[in-house]
Amino acid sequence: MALDHNILLEVGTNEFEVVEFIIRSDKDNYYGINVAKVREIIKFPEIIRVPEAHPSIVGTANIRNKIVPIINLAYWLNLKYDYDATTAKVIITYFNLQYNGFIVDDITRIHRVTWADIKDYSSISDFHLANSVLGVVNINNRLVQLLDFEKIVSEINPNTKMLNVDIDYNLSSKRSKKKIFLAEDSDVIRKLLNRNLESAGYIVKTFENGKKLLEALDKDTPDAIITDLEMPVADGTFLIKQVRGMEKYKNIPIIVFSSLASEENEKKVMGIGANAFIGKPDMGIMINTLDKYVL
Repeated sequence: MALDHNILLEVGTNEFEVVEFIIRSDKDNYYGINVAKVREIIKFPEIIRVPEAHPSIVGTANIRNKIVPIINLAYWLNLKYDYDATTAKVIITYFNLQYNGFIVDDITRIHRVTWADIKDYSSISDFHLANSVLGVVNINNRLVQLLDFEKIVSEINPNTKMLNVDIDYNLSSKRSKKKIFLAEDSDVIRKLLNRNLESAGYIVKTFENGKKLLEALDKDTPDAIITDLEMPVADGTFLIKQVRGMEKYKNIPIIVFSSLASEENEKKVMGIGANAFIGKPDMGIMINTLDKYVL
């Protein structure tokens, strides 16, 4: 089952599509992943075992001439150890410039939802995966948990994590006069970006989502905006479209810093007014790009 990403929604409406899937243990557990991260859904492939791999990795598979790690998602979630290879499905993802495959028991369907529908996971007291879930959404009277696949992959493969970068401090005095607004829902990434930008010399204000950044524009004027794409309440494309509709900010530099790096996503965000699209985890390129637009 290949997904056609050209049939997706109008950009900037704050809507997205989620693939709902099931992992069965003592009950059916419902989870979701943003369609933008999914390349295709396949039957369980032929596996080559990998010595000394993370225990969640069952091996690798050749998928369309690419060697893809196959991850037992139920094992990582501590739900169960086994799976039925005769009926299991594998969700092939692409984000942070990497392919991965996640074993699930079944796929239900694709749903269209808005980021405003996503509720804070911490408000759901009977769940125990708060650090691994972006939020929850009520679909057909059941709570579907949107998993943080970037976090899962970074813990399985630490080489994919964003790290502090080497910074050209010769520009620090020029940067010290510039204020940057940053919208990023991941607390870990937001703090890391803030630390690196402030270390470079910039004045930084951070926000958990696009809505909070938009509200701040009424009270303060930044020299540039950096935004993620996937964010609850108001996502990055909605933020860009709203900012470009403001006469005061129609020319402000907007840099997208996202794991959803692809040619199609870059075209979409540039088409609604972004100045640059940088794929995570290239933080050094992002800071250099920011320098180009504001110094």
